[in-house]
Amino acid sequence: MIKQFAKAVPEYYTKVSLVACSALFLYFAAFGSTSLIIQRSLLLTLLVPTVFITIPLTFRGKTNGWTKAVDLALAISLIAAGIYIIMVWDARIMKTGAVPATDVVMGTIMIILVLIAAQRTTGKILSIISAVFLLYAYFGPYMPGFLVHRGETWTRIVTFMYVSTEGIFGTPVGIAATYIMVFIVFGAFLEKFGAGQWFVDFAFSVTGKYRGGPAKTAVLASGLMGMISGSPAANVVTTGSFTIPLMKKTGYKDYEAAAVEAVASTGGMFAPPIMGAGAFIMAQYLGLPYATIAKAAIMPALLYYFSIMLSVDSIAIMSGIKGLKKEELPPISSVLGKRLLNAIPILVLVLLIASGLSPAKASVYCVGSILLVAFAQPEYRPTIKKVLQALYEGGSGGVAIAATCACAGLIVGVLSMTGIGAKLSYQLISITGGNIYIGAILVAIVAIILGCGMPPTAVYIILAAVLAPPLADMGATPLAAHMFVFIFSCLGAITPPVALTAYTAAAIAKADPNKTGFRAFRFGIVAYIVPFIFITSPALLLHETSSILATTVACITAVLGILSLVAALEGCLIVRINRLQRVLLLVAGFVLMMPGGYTDLVGIVIMAVAILIGAAVNKKVKVVQL
Repeated sequence: MIKQFAKAVPEYYTKVSLVACSALFLYFAAFGSTSLIIQRSLLLTLLVPTVFITIPLTFRGKTNGWTKAVDLALAISLIAAGIYIIMVWDARIMKTGAVPATDVVMGTIMIILVLIAAQRTTGKILSIISAVFLLYAYFGPYMPGFLVHRGETWTRIVTFMYVSTEGIFGTPVGIAATYIMVFIVFGAFLEKFGAGQWFVDFAFSVTGKYRGGPAKTAVLASGLMGMISGSPAANVVTTGSFTIPLMKKTGYKDYEAAAVEAVASTGGMFAPPIMGAGAFIMAQYLGLPYATIAKAAIMPALLYYFSIMLSVDSIAIMSGIKGLKKEELPPISSVLGKRLLNAIPILVLVLLIASGLSPAKASVYCVGSILLVAFAQPEYRPTIKKVLQALYEGGSGGVAIAATCACAGLIVGVLSMTGIGAKLSYQLISITGGNIYIGAILVAIVAIILGCGMPPTAVYIILAAVLAPPLADMGATPLAAHMFVFIFSCLGAITPPVALTAYTAAAIAKADPNKTGFRAFRFGIVAYIVPFIFITSPALLLHETSSILATTVACITAVLGILSLVAALEGCLIVRINRLQRVLLLVAGFVLMMPGGYTDLVGIVIMAVAILIGAAVNKKVKVVQL
């Protein structure tokens, strides 16, 4: 009886806490909240303790009574530290003099448990980096060269990280509490009440009948789901569980199918309107409207998915892969008939944000629209149980984000406390000699390395404070610099040798992880190139300072460049092409992507020559029909 009670209480607490968190932050988004610190501490107090219950400590691969007791103690300690700061905050903001010992004790508990929670949810790398930064703040006088600083006492470090809005409760957690949590709940409601499945069925109905249909469906469906879910790996598991087997069935190699799903899911992270969580974080850092960030991401995302579509189409042509039969597809009359109502929440979101409503409040209205749409569909009609399940799933989705943002807040806090961020910026500019391309390459390398082992959101939060400013100092617009950093923060998920998203897809496809990783890198090659275009030519970001003509030319030449590049890599441009054409098209692709009128003209000429050579060699070209 006692054992059953001991097991039931933590599980019951977890469910209540996650549901309460989702409901509370929907309320905050709709009607406003209390002070910032209370809102942020409530997020951590309600979500992060559940990490110690849902991801338990193990001993020799197993849990036992002792490990469960330790986890319970950790969860209670974090709850106590969260409640404590809520209770004393009003008194501390006006307090001067000595720091109370209880603040130091509770702050130390909070810091340690945040590090442990981040390690359990996102892996060791973020926690290790955060711990190193804390040690750097303490041992500053012993650091070499430009890293040296006066050093901080542990009391000062704890106070700054715990009893202020600069550390744990700083900007990252603030953004999570204000925007990210609400949109995670929005995504959970979409999935629970049928809109998520409709995205997939819509993608099947639009693309499934054409050659390589399942692959094109995977690209479209994963893009639609990924921009909402905010987790490439989770998106691979949900949509890839049926798109990958279908791709293999129709003729794609196992590693090709896995790679397609991986790159399509990763692109959702920078596809508007939601961009995972990136749009909200970037808007906060730059002080720009959310709509401006979403608009800037349109062309990079479209070019990325255009290149993937071209790649899978080329493979289909080369391998003779047909589309799915009509009876294998969802009934078009249903998908684009009564179920078309499921598109309403996304349209409501876009229209409300475009009208100037805050993203957080717009998402609340969208949740309401989801429930209204669900009432018109008997199979998804809302019940109290379904609503509670959606709130629970939304809270579950926010746990890792909350732990990640709190841990990243430690790094941002140390950067602010020690001034090392500004020093690193000056050093980067000095190393590169102010050359923006060299600087961009170094930033890209750092972002990819960190992205191999950390969530994109955490990587961006760190690098936005350290490496985006020097890119702006070297000549990039602030928006271009941050978009550059964000896209490369996402690409670690498909970059060998780690490529976690690609490996997740490989496991579903039962494919070779290394082959999958390198194929995903090749499919996603455009994402590694496009940021270098807009870093110096912001027309691709639909920047307000760019003329309509400049924007149009930039978009057209980028499309032609991608067409040439993919044709060169895949050996197919509607028909098979020879080696000379591939070389010419490869050169044309890179030249067309370089900003400048002369380079555009040269690229178009080279591309035209390649096409004419093909026409001369194959006078009777049989165009492959869709």
